[in-house]
Amino acid sequence: MLEKLKKLGREITDLLFPISCLICGKPNVYLCTPCSAKLPRQKQQCLSCQKPSAFGKTHANCLTKNTLDGFITSLPYSHPDIKKLIQVFKFDLVDSLAETLGNIMADEIERQGLQDYFQEFVLLPVPLHPRRLNWRGFNQAELLAQKISQRFSTIIDQSLLRIKNTKPQADLDRESRKTNIAGAFALAKEIAGKKFLLVDDVATTGATLSEIAKLLKSAHASEVWAITVAHG
Repeated sequence: MLEKLKKLGREITDLLFPISCLICGKPNVYLCTPCSAKLPRQKQQCLSCQKPSAFGKTHANCLTKNTLDGFITSLPYSHPDIKKLIQVFKFDLVDSLAETLGNIMADEIERQGLQDYFQEFVLLPVPLHPRRLNWRGFNQAELLAQKISQRFSTIIDQSLLRIKNTKPQADLDRESRKTNIAGAFALAKEIAGKKFLLVDDVATTGATLSEIAKLLKSAHASEVWAITVAHG
């Protein structure tokens, strides 16, 4: 019932405030093609040391048994227009932005030439705690994963569970984020030998992605990468 009411609320909002480009105001789209083309692109880097890295692969000297093997992102979160897009999607509950942002992520995979490499991977959206999911009405990471799956025909796995209702990471400093997210996830089934591509909207310090990578590696996942719309 709550989800139906939220959906109705979003439909009423669309009627009262017609869809328009969040950057230039052009009608009927949240991000028009010219504005999308002008957005700055984020250079790929090792998430552990923040230094440049081809294809976002984790540097050999940064790699441990518990770290991500690689990290792909599309846009710098520090840019005001990009931050606005993400915040409207995430906090203003505009789930229809998933198509626009998901396509940006899929485009980045193709730009890096990794579409064939990721064919053996399973998409794993970062889950929300059930309480937060009930409040929001959708998991933004799952919607983004669906768009990537549609582009590359990759499987989406739902075996990752969020068992701890954590404080919002955005409100915390780097060290507090690590403590806050520790032990927040669990696995619903065996995943040994699988390759995973974690999907989320934003990575800042990478604490959430690193915590999940640690869990997956401890369960003997063979490889773990992550992709986000934005980073920074």
